[in-house]
Amino acid sequence: MKKMFALLLLLCAAQGFSQDTIPTSRVRDFIGKEVWVKGRIAAVKEASTENRVVYINVDKAFPDNVFTVVMNVKYAQRMKVNLATAKGKMIFVKGTIAIDKAGGPVPQIFNPTQIQIK
Repeated sequence: MKKMFALLLLLCAAQGFSQDTIPTSRVRDFIGKEVWVKGRIAAVKEASTENRVVYINVDKAFPDNVFTVVMNVKYAQRMKVNLATAKGKMIFVKGTIAIDKAGGPVPQIFNPTQIQIK
């Protein structure tokens, strides 16, 4: 019984890791879908001290950014993301790809479900 449970757990874990991580150049193909995105952090900017929102531009900095991760600073702290040293590092982020409600051209993930910076 223990072996069967271990095998089932292993198969479920393999299923979770089987989805490919996409580069920022392909995010437009996945709008509305939850995916893993990978890239290099080009810039990290806090919007304002009142708003407490941070923008992580991936692969290219603003105004040429092709993909942005948007997070509340408290949310980033809760996820233990060190934004002070993030620039230039690789980011792997999971969440639903969206376009800004105002119709902005840059796809983004708002408050990702998972994030890793290496």
